[in-house]
Amino acid sequence: MAAHFLAALNLLNAPVFKDTSPLVKKGNNRDYSYEIWNTGSPIGYYLKVSMPGKYPNSQAPQVVGSFKTPQDALNYLDSNYK
Repeated sequence: MAAHFLAALNLLNAPVFKDTSPLVKKGNNRDYSYEIWNTGSPIGYYLKVSMPGKYPNSQAPQVVGSFKTPQDALNYLDSNYK
């Protein structure tokens, strides 16, 4: 009986949610902001870029590609958004 009580008590103390956010990396500079997301599938990762300019809420982020690794996405970002 005591073992069942302790098992139930452990369930009450366990976290309900764990950090499973698919967001891998987020950043910005003067001209654009970006997010790299994990798809959870063999595709790997995708890159979202927004170029807010003068009006930050005027343009929605656009998915600009899918990549095998986050580093591939950053390389694409460095090559195409300078």
